[in-house]
Amino acid sequence: MNIKLFNAATTQIRGKALESLALIDLLLNDPTMVPEHSNLVDEIVTHSRKLAEYEGALLTLQQYFAPRAPAPQPHEETKTGEPKEPATEVASIDEAKSPKKLVKSSGIPPDELLKRSPTMRKAMSAQRRRRKKEKE
Repeated sequence: MNIKLFNAATTQIRGKALESLALIDLLLNDPTMVPEHSNLVDEIVTHSRKLAEYEGALLTLQQYFAPRAPAPQPHEETKTGEPKEPATEVASIDEAKSPKKLVKSSGIPPDELLKRSPTMRKAMSAQRRRRKKEKE
């Protein structure tokens, strides 16, 4: 499949859907923008139908042709038959000396992860407090 054609088609449909949505919003919130007020309801209905048509087209393209992420690999089994957890660089936050060691495989740079993730910041803060207590 040509991803550029798929992206072009979905972008065009999104643009037309947003145009219909903006026109509906304009008609509902500022009807004085329409010079002929007699068919205001008809205009709203027409653009609502177009919006529904574009949204349906977009959903159809995404459902049948959107690129899918690769399926996750199954976990290995241990000798006892229990699923084996995938290997990680660091077993816990306590063992990590920096966020770099903790998140090598996430694909997000550690500094960016600290900016984005309040959970990561909280965990690193708790780790620093524990270490500080241990040193005392």
